[in-house]
Amino acid sequence: MSGEVLATAPRLVVQVRVANHGDAAVAGVDVTGELLDQRREARLAAGMAPGSSGAVVLEFDVAGAAPGVHALTLLLEHALPGTPDAAGNPPLASQRAWLLVALGANPGPAVRLEAKPARIDVRGPLEVSLASVDGAPHRVHLRALAARGLRVDGEGALLTVPASGVATARLPLTRAGAPRGTRHGVLLVAETRDGPPLRTSVAVASVEVAPDPSLLPRLRGPLLVVALLLLAWALAAEAWRARRKA
Repeated sequence: MSGEVLATAPRLVVQVRVANHGDAAVAGVDVTGELLDQRREARLAAGMAPGSSGAVVLEFDVAGAAPGVHALTLLLEHALPGTPDAAGNPPLASQRAWLLVALGANPGPAVRLEAKPARIDVRGPLEVSLASVDGAPHRVHLRALAARGLRVDGEGALLTVPASGVATARLPLTRAGAPRGTRHGVLLVAETRDGPPLRTSVAVASVEVAPDPSLLPRLRGPLLVVALLLLAWALAAEAWRARRKA
């Protein structure tokens, strides 16, 4: 995914380009962008062959926006081959992406983000540490955005990041349909609240959904092998009895 700003006035116009680096064609891609509490949707209806790309255009009203660097967060989704669910919905590939957009000023990031790899069963915390990159303290709002299958509870955290050392936040995550044993990327966005210009940092946290904890799924394979061996033994015994009678 890549993008470029086509215009900033009277509205912000951003072109988002999506490339298919896989080995299978994609029937269609839905692109949802969020910026300044505005949500915009577009669709690459024609789909993309392997190695090809397509673009959509998203427009936002930026009148009165604080100068500085803002995060345009994106959600990209497309259908996958497979059996539809009970509601008739096909399996979906869902992932987060982002673009940083400068409005009137382009300062560097104020903080550095680092997240510990998380592992959740039904719910659990995502632990994130923030450190100043310019040797000054900062007031920062941290939020997390997940793709389909995970849910981030709450509105994020407002933190004071010291001039040296780290500040730590624990953001609550909930499994919301993500298959067990899968790994997901959660987008982290930290925006300063020190006053203009706005300075934004972005990172991606790795979250693993724990495998099924019950014993039966882990034993399903070995039990199937045992059942097949018992069936083969029974058939062989029956054939041996038939030959003796003959």
